[in-house]
Amino acid sequence: MRNRQDQDKRTDRATIRRLPDLYGLETLSARYIRQNFKPHAHDEYMFGVIEGGVHAVWCRGEMNRVPAGTVVTMRPGDVHHGGAGGDAGWRQRMLYIDEAGMRAILSDIADREIAIPLDFGAAFHAKPDLARRFAALHAVLHGSAEALARDVALDSLMRAILAELAPEAIPAERDAPDGRILDAIGYLDSRVDEDVTLEELCAVSGLRRRQTIAAFRRQTGLPPHAWHIQQKIARVKRLLRAGMTSAQAAAETGFADQSHMARHFAAIVGVTPGTYARG
Repeated sequence: MRNRQDQDKRTDRATIRRLPDLYGLETLSARYIRQNFKPHAHDEYMFGVIEGGVHAVWCRGEMNRVPAGTVVTMRPGDVHHGGAGGDAGWRQRMLYIDEAGMRAILSDIADREIAIPLDFGAAFHAKPDLARRFAALHAVLHGSAEALARDVALDSLMRAILAELAPEAIPAERDAPDGRILDAIGYLDSRVDEDVTLEELCAVSGLRRRQTIAAFRRQTGLPPHAWHIQQKIARVKRLLRAGMTSAQAAAETGFADQSHMARHFAAIVGVTPGTYARG
């Protein structure tokens, strides 16, 4: 048994997720111990965080020992290679966005078309606070079953990176438009059981992605995905009071499964769905 446990501790583990409807980006979450990357480059911009251990990686002409708390920014074509910087290996989260997607994100933030390449100067940044925020938002982007949660996580993540590492890419604040945001709120409220995307809300509000999120916050105090979850849980409460089971209520309100619903329910209501139903 101990030998198996020891082998598990020495096993590389990685998951990758492709999001074709979100700029075609890819996310990676990995724990590497044995992995050794050959010299290579990506066609995409690459953003990442080292969550634990040390990654020894050659990039831009020098070898770097990259510890936990480091944010990674690489340009398309940056050649790099490396592996573990110690016996414990390293844990990383990565985000890959092609140039077209990056231009679209920058244009959305700037509220005008942006065609210039983006350069963060260095590839590795010792930014523990930004690294913690990156990891939390990446976890949502990589793992959430809800389109709106992924949409808002990407927007928050990219704005955090740009504000900290490339502030010149973010324009001065302008008067914030509200567009038809009340219509967008109504649209979301009428689709409690659906997996609504930010693109759908933008089509209703007449605003860009960032503008829609900001206007939603001004009107409701919450970003769109949190507002949608709140409406879902309000309906779950009504269904439970009417005698529906937790599993049925989760399916009726569009949650991925009962446990997914229960986690959100407890975080908002303060008790489990079962306790609420019995009360």
